[in-house]
Amino acid sequence: MTIELSVGGIIRYQSTEFNKDHSEFLLLRNKRGFWGFPQGHKERGENEIQTLQREVQEETGITDLEIHQYIGKIQYKYFRADGIRSEKEVKFYFATTPVREVVISNEHEGFKWTTYQEALSMLDHRQLKSIILKGRRRGLY
Repeated sequence: MTIELSVGGIIRYQSTEFNKDHSEFLLLRNKRGFWGFPQGHKERGENEIQTLQREVQEETGITDLEIHQYIGKIQYKYFRADGIRSEKEVKFYFATTPVREVVISNEHEGFKWTTYQEALSMLDHRQLKSIILKGRRRGLY
């Protein structure tokens, strides 16, 4: 089984008056109704940073993005649309943006800027919760 490689971002809105207790994180809701972070497949010739920048722009319209630090990765198995079992590895980075305006792609049906606690309660997958917790334990947000 081939492992699909993807890159994702935990994106925090960085206002001019930063307050760690009132940070806002971007969540996207996919067509199946699950909340998660912007992420996508790495294309040939791209490094992870380029993949993240491209995916965030494609999925949210945000081009002003500062990528700070690698947080960690998750791995999971799933069934593709064609019924074939596949495995995916997603590497997550912490990033900030001064932009709050989001234009979602047709891959998603909604978005929300959330507090850290809201994000924890809204994320549907345990591994996504573990990634945002990992960044918090490192003092990134």
